[in-house]
Amino acid sequence: MTAIKLYEEFILSIKEGDEEVIYLQGRPFIIAPATEDDVERIGKGYFCMD
Repeated sequence: MTAIKLYEEFILSIKEGDEEVIYLQGRPFIIAPATEDDVERIGKGYFCMD
């Protein structure tokens, strides 16, 4: 299994209302499921990983 697939499975397992921290090249990122309001507030459209 690739690292990308592992991250994808991890991200998809995060429940609504929860947040997780992941590190990419030593930089922390907060990951949480987005709501429609979050997407509208950020205003950068949708990103799909199919």
